Amino acid sequence: MELLSKNFYYKKNDLFCDGIKIADIVKEYHTPTFIYSESHIKNNLQQIKKATTGKEITVCYAVKANPSLNILKLAGMDRLGFDVVSEGEMRRVLISSPGPKQIVFSGVGKTNEEIEFALKNNIFSINVESLSELTHINSVAEGLNLKAPVSIRINPDVDPVTHPYISTGLRENKFGISTEDGIEAYKKAKALPFVEVKGIDCHIGSQIMSIEPFKQATERVLGFVDRILRETGIVLTHINLGGGLGIPYSNEESHTDLEEFLKLISNIVIDWYEKRRLKPPHLLFELGRSIVGNSGILVTRVLYLKSSTDRVGKNFAVVDAAMNDLIRPTLYDAYHEVAPISLNAETSTKVWDIVGPICESGDWLAKARRLKLLEGDLICFFSAGAYCSSMASNYNSRRKLSEIIVNCNGSVKEIVRRENYEEMWAREIT
Repeated sequence: MELLSKNFYYKKNDLFCDGIKIADIVKEYHTPTFIYSESHIKNNLQQIKKATTGKEITVCYAVKANPSLNILKLAGMDRLGFDVVSEGEMRRVLISSPGPKQIVFSGVGKTNEEIEFALKNNIFSINVESLSELTHINSVAEGLNLKAPVSIRINPDVDPVTHPYISTGLRENKFGISTEDGIEAYKKAKALPFVEVKGIDCHIGSQIMSIEPFKQATERVLGFVDRILRETGIVLTHINLGGGLGIPYSNEESHTDLEEFLKLISNIVIDWYEKRRLKPPHLLFELGRSIVGNSGILVTRVLYLKSSTDRVGKNFAVVDAAMNDLIRPTLYDAYHEVAPISLNAETSTKVWDIVGPICESGDWLAKARRLKLLEGDLICFFSAGAYCSSMASNYNSRRKLSEIIVNCNGSVKEIVRRENYEEMWAREIT
């Protein structure tokens, strides 16, 4: 069976992660649980380093993809910046490792308290999403008697060819300011006494598998940069081209790797500036899924098998993971490859819908998968390193899962402890 990452492979009949048998990890940490490969993450970080060495480029890790403090620490050790969308994510970055952090604060609904926290912590830039937000930022900065570094997020109206829920660069999306209103935004920002205009920001969506939408967006941003200079006189010191680079969730999909993506897009900008005999600005990218997405799996145990004798009926494999642990399938109709932890020759292959214990018909993790299953078997969902644990909830009063990492030195470490029941209701007042 061809798997999605070289870090996960079968030896004889058992699935391993970087030399460690998955079944042995589960014996100690039980199910359901997330398991990550440090080697996979570090390999991606090395690709980023190769693509950016010698260039004025900062890659910001998108904390929302996986906010584990240990993963943030890995990103910080490789000198990545951080893209955050809340005060909570900022605080995670600040405590994850010592030393200064380059933080970009994104998101359409920043509160005054969050803006104040960001400015007090000397972040790199606030990505402004509306004219109203500019006024709020200026007011908060005035109260602190300092200038707020801002970047205006422009919506380039580029179709990213992805799921509509994770498309962010079209006119109908809530993100950013249209190019029609963009010049007014820059003029307003220039006139505000407690705002310092630093750059321009663009983000067209997530899980984008083609390089073409990124090229289109970059070219439109550069065209708009030319307008900004001509109509406002503002010289931008950085361009933030966002992220959204996709990963393969099945073996049929093709994808562009990190190094190729960063080199190609940055060269478009550098060439554009050099043709005009201008100094290229500092470039920023915001990447998350492409760094950690295929580093992880979700391991779960088959509790019950419900086989139908009805000709039009279905076969259900009820597992101990649920939609609160892995919401992407029911939220986005997302596909995750499913594989057994141990290859099973004792039973015949059937087509199964894999479902969880939650009392919702939408509690399904995979549909119509051909697998050999027995009750008690362990199976796993691949590509679970991004937007899985970070989107988990306590629905049905279910505990959040443990998260385990297999380190490059062969050690196994629990990086997030399984929640206990007392922690779940510790905040409640009776």
